[in-house]
Amino acid sequence: MEISYYELSYDDIAAISRMEQEYFGQPWSESSIATYAEKGNTIFVVARSGQEVVGYIAILCILDEGNLVSIAVHDKCREMGIATELLDIAYEKAAARGVSSIHLEVRESNEAAICLYEKEGFAKIGRRKGFYSKPAEDAILYLKEL
Repeated sequence: MEISYYELSYDDIAAISRMEQEYFGQPWSESSIATYAEKGNTIFVVARSGQEVVGYIAILCILDEGNLVSIAVHDKCREMGIATELLDIAYEKAAARGVSSIHLEVRESNEAAICLYEKEGFAKIGRRKGFYSKPAEDAILYLKEL
């Protein structure tokens, strides 16, 4: 399967919103994705196979800090290195904007994501009790210095 990576285009927003609905308890709507994209302070990288969006990442940049606000890879495309490639491309784009560190929160039960982040060099820095709803769960906080 050949995967291409590129910056978000308007045509990708509906597919990303559908993935948000499928994979997250508190998903972004199409209008939220469009708003973040229009503001220009969020890095969006999309992974596509043929005509299908199979993954994406969004990093909100504020001054020299980034916040990884969303990353997803379609179920059928997991364990193919897509998430790692999305992260690597996003790190490069963030560093080019002057970002020196990236923060994130992850559900404590999301073992696959935690393994990915730790493999990518993120360090656990804390916990937010009851951060998530649908279902209620703590968030584990991570930080990566670029």
